[in-house]
Amino acid sequence: MKAPPYRYLSTTWRSQSANKSAAGPLGLASPSSTSCPDRGLPSQLSGSVGSAMIRDIFLIASVLPFVAIGTDSANGISPSLFDHHYITQDLPGNVDWGYGGPASADFDRDGHNDFAFGIRGGNFHWFEYRSKDNWKRHEVGPMRVRTLGGGSLDVDKDGWTDILAGGYWYRNPQNPREEPFEVYRYDDSINSEIHDLVIADMDGDGQKDVVVLGDEEGAFWYQIPSDPKQNANWERHTITMAVLDSQDDIHSGFFPKGIGDLDGDGDADIVLPDRWLANQGNGLDWVKRDLPFGNKGPWGLSARSWIVDLDDDSDNDIVMVDSDQTGCQAAWLESDGGSPPHYDVHRLPKKAKGGRGSFHSLAVADFDDDGDLDIFTVEQEDDSLLPKAKSPRWLIWEQVSGDPVRFKERVILQTRLGGHDALVRDVDADGDLDIVSKIWNRWPKNGNQGREHADYLENTLR
Repeated sequence: MKAPPYRYLSTTWRSQSANKSAAGPLGLASPSSTSCPDRGLPSQLSGSVGSAMIRDIFLIASVLPFVAIGTDSANGISPSLFDHHYITQDLPGNVDWGYGGPASADFDRDGHNDFAFGIRGGNFHWFEYRSKDNWKRHEVGPMRVRTLGGGSLDVDKDGWTDILAGGYWYRNPQNPREEPFEVYRYDDSINSEIHDLVIADMDGDGQKDVVVLGDEEGAFWYQIPSDPKQNANWERHTITMAVLDSQDDIHSGFFPKGIGDLDGDGDADIVLPDRWLANQGNGLDWVKRDLPFGNKGPWGLSARSWIVDLDDDSDNDIVMVDSDQTGCQAAWLESDGGSPPHYDVHRLPKKAKGGRGSFHSLAVADFDDDGDLDIFTVEQEDDSLLPKAKSPRWLIWEQVSGDPVRFKERVILQTRLGGHDALVRDVDADGDLDIVSKIWNRWPKNGNQGREHADYLENTLR
């Protein structure tokens, strides 16, 4: 287990066992290395006895702030850690819902991460990062089927990052500032919304596959062919049809990182609300296991998930949040390391007043660069799913103790702006983690005068 960080004023102190090779931007030191030189002591306290007394006084004074503040200090994560900037404050057309297919990558290879998403019945756009307040909109191509899930990958392995959404992929033209992307269809049987899309190696061959879920389609994974630059159906493998509305009604579950090895056998398993699916045969055979987290909302069982070894005990745990419903909860599910594993649910604390809205985003990352993992979400901007008596909030549960794992809830932004499928990237290439997001529904009372918007939360750590 990692030792917890100790904070005193603006300086972060760590016990020796917690020091890492990449310590971060703050001046890190161990209390054991602190000394109190004998400098200009009063005559009555000079000499070895006086020096010892002064040292004792210093050590007591230096320990007291740790006792009083300990690991509950908000010095690490607070609203001042992030600056809000708009990526866009308006878009063509008058669509009030259906902004999907989020993807973030360095599409123009200039060293900065850009942001892309599409509009129901309209076009995909990508926004070129030029500076924190200057994002230039470019066209990707038409959004031919309403879709929510999206992702980025160099599909054709030409060194340029492409975009996937629904049953389509959008090929980067290698000069995306000047030309739109080329559109190819990889599954002509998909005609309704794909809610989750994740890139993962499902058959253990070292190549990335495309994994999708739609509650009117099913859950599938696709092998990318050697020549994907054509309109042709990729080889499709069924994971489960239980997600269908007519069966178990699972609206979403494994986005953004709910695919990974849960049982320690080296292959990619899948998280869904109230269950996980054990990969038993290179992605061709799946066994359902119960999971003690999952709630049904207006659109069925729905969640966001992230597989990670949160407690540093060499087995993977799961972080989950409810989505597409009000009163959402967040938790981390601690694995017992068994075969198969079982999970203890640890609910994340609720400090901010008011009921919770829809948590339609999730990221697990070290936002304050203190060597442990924090958990991010943001409430959805949606008339029907707003938090009770509150405007949407952007939240980070800061990890304040590693043994046992303990979190504190921090509100990092509350300006009548919500988010949807936010992504965490180092946008400005300064070495810390930023957040980009868009909306799904346009809320007439939002902080952007009721217009659509996409947002960039700049981490000011560096």
